[in-house]
Amino acid sequence: MTDKTIRDHIDVIRREAMSDIDPARCTILLQKLSALLGSVSDEWIDAEMEYNRYYEKMTDDFEKVTEARAKAKASDEYELKLRKEALMEVTKELINSLKYTLKVKMEEARDSRFQT
Repeated sequence: MTDKTIRDHIDVIRREAMSDIDPARCTILLQKLSALLGSVSDEWIDAEMEYNRYYEKMTDDFEKVTEARAKAKASDEYELKLRKEALMEVTKELINSLKYTLKVKMEEARDSRFQT
């Protein structure tokens, strides 16, 4: 059995969030995402630093900075950096979406109590 990655956990939450969820479940998903965001942030920093080290090596290996930059941007390190940035953004957007969903659900519940 393989361990789930952070991306896998976020994808599970994303799929569940696309359904009609109640406020209590929405709150639980928000808590999970907030915890995962810290891990995503750590992974993003690691990928960013790995790319920076690779880019520095490229600037040592190539005479022209433009060549070094082109080589670095074609690297696996750069691809990983981009994927981690995208995961960070997706996670933040999912958190914002769930916050909005929770707000709407709470307003609907409040309004339904005052209707006759």
